[in-house]
Amino acid sequence: MKYLGIDYGTKKIGLAVSDERGKIAFPKNIISNSPDIVQDILDIVEYENIEKIVIGKSLDPWGSENLVQKHIDNFIKKLSYETKLDIVEQDERLSSVTARSHLYGKGNIKNEQWSGKQNKKRREAVDAGAAAVILQRYLDAH
Repeated sequence: MKYLGIDYGTKKIGLAVSDERGKIAFPKNIISNSPDIVQDILDIVEYENIEKIVIGKSLDPWGSENLVQKHIDNFIKKLSYETKLDIVEQDERLSSVTARSHLYGKGNIKNEQWSGKQNKKRREAVDAGAAAVILQRYLDAH
């Protein structure tokens, strides 16, 4: 079974896909959250032959839903109506921190080495990395 992982944001949405066996998650890309977002996701679902969607559940550190979760709930309703696929939520707490952790490998992220233009793409890829973290957590649990 192939899965699509989604890190939903009000401006950007990170995407990840699993391998065909549903064992390993890979960052795919980042797309803008626009009025056409449901159609954009449908196109990816069709192209990648996705059978199940995993969306990050946005919770505060104490486990309560935060303000973004209302947007996610609406997104899930629209997507569920259009895809007819199984859509599940996975706790996304600290997924962006985990996805960003590679930037700290050789020093402080505030260091010019990491904040310079050459690493802009690495910093921007955090949303896709967070989607992969969310999806991998789900795959590991199931």
